[in-house]
Formats: sequence, structure tokens, C-alpha cells
Amino acid sequence: MQDAPPPWTERAALVYGPRKAGTTLLLNLLDGSDALLAFPSEVKLKALHRIPAGAHSRETYLARSRIAEVDAARLSQDRYQALWAAVDPKAAAGRLCTLLRLDAWHVHQTAATAPREPQLWCAKEVGGDTDAILDLWRRCFPDAPVLFILRNPLMVTRAVLQDRRRKDRRLSIAEIVRETADPMRVVAAQSRHLGDPRLLAIAYEDMVTDTPATMRRIAAFLGIPFDAILLQPTLFGEPIVVRTSSRSTTEVFQASEEWEDGLTRREQFWVRLTAAVLGCLPGYRVDYAWLRQRVAD
Repeated sequence: MQDAPPPWTERAALVYGPRKAGTTLLLNLLDGSDALLAFPSEVKLKALHRIPAGAHSRETYLARSRIAEVDAARLSQDRYQALWAAVDPKAAAGRLCTLLRLDAWHVHQTAATAPREPQLWCAKEVGGDTDAILDLWRRCFPDAPVLFILRNPLMVTRAVLQDRRRKDRRLSIAEIVRETADPMRVVAAQSRHLGDPRLLAIAYEDMVTDTPATMRRIAAFLGIPFDAILLQPTLFGEPIVVRTSSRSTTEVFQASEEWEDGLTRREQFWVRLTAAVLGCLPGYRVDYAWLRQRVAD
């Protein structure tokens, strides 16, 4: 049976945004800091919050884990599984916070180049019920700093559609509508939390056009030293091509500024129509130009 996870696992930051909004890039930029352990996959809070309070277990938690997708050369999957096998199921039963802390600690112990003495760790989540995800994280880590990354919803939709095209998937009309609606809903929900003093919101567009300024701001918010390593995507300190990137480069780059670029006329029609209709509803209405300016200010 293992000892309790170390104190640094009690301080946990969360990176959150829509899918294809740069959450993975931001986490990989933070990864280079010796003061922070960047958890290398989503923690699936959007699924975990649906489990009734007190019903969490080692098995229900691991069933949603994405650690198996992490590059095995940088993390010992066998060691990771062995550490979980050594956890007393009764000791963690019903305690999601303990399971999250154990997961961070297990990653730290099995990653060959993880920071030796981190001050905190940082996880990421995308999409889902924004309010429920934030509430769940805050119940586990009441004083946790939260990083919101915002992106023009139509550019998010474009990125998703192009990703599906690279995978030879032609989306149905219903799927195009859903992929247009989802980022609008998430960004609208994010905008309602911008007055939270424990939360820092940044715009994806600012992160890729002025990475040094954005990362200095984030480092100050998290209370960690700024270093040049925070300007390059890494995984456990080693430079990488971001897993979700549309280009095979280890550098931060700026994508096209027009959401229509690369989309078919069919896709443009349904995206434009969906955005116009849903933009009339409070739960989806987003003035992104104003929102980006507010975040910058």
C-alpha cells in the first residue's frame, strides 16, 4: 500500500477551453517549467462529474483515464499501472480529490524527466458542461488557479472540420451543426466566469501571436518563474510537435485568420446558418471581438 500523495499535489491548476482552442498547446508550453508538473492528458472531468458524489472508485476513475495514449518513451506505462495496482481500493473509495492527486503523483514517479520538486501540477479539460466542470474542480481544490483559454468559436469549428477531413471523415449536417454550436456554448459559458479572481482568461490568438507576453502573464498568475523554456512546447521537458497540431513543427505558429478558409461551400453554409440562429440565444451568444479585448485588458 502506498503512502499519501505529497503536499504539492494539493495545489492543482486547471486549463480549460473548447476543443481545438489551444488547451494542449498551452499545457505543453507550461510543461517546461521546473516548478510545475503538466499532467499529460485530459482528466475527463466532463465524464467524472456525472458520477454521483461518493461513488468514485479506483476502477471508475481508471476506466476514463487517457494516460495509455501518452508516448511510452517518456512515461513508463508498466510502472504507472503497477502504482495504481498498489493503491488500496478502500482508501480511495468515494474520494475523487484523492484519486486526482494520486494520478498526478503516479505520473510524476513514472516520467523519467518530470520536474524534481514541483510546486503544483496542472491538468486540462475541454468542452463538456463548463459550470459543472469548474464546480467539480473547485470542490476538489478550493483555491486552485484556473486558466481559461478562449478562441473565436468559428475558428474552433474550422479546426475541427479540417481535422475530420484529414482523417477522411465527411461530417453529416447534424455533425456540422453540433461542431458549430459546441464552441459557441463553451465560450459563452466561459465569459460568465471572467470576474472570478482565481481565474485568468487568455485568448488563443494572443497566445500564438505574442507567446512571450502571454506566458509571462500566466507564469505570474500561477506564481512560477518565467523562463524561455515556457516558449516552446515540450512533454516532460523534451521538445515535441503538439499532438493536436495541424502542422508538423515544434514552434508556435499562427493559423489563418478567416474561418471560411479551407472549408467547402456546404460546410460554410451550415456553419454560417447555425451561428446566425444560435447567436440569438443567450446561452450561445458571443461577441468574440469584445470578449478578446476584455481579456487583453
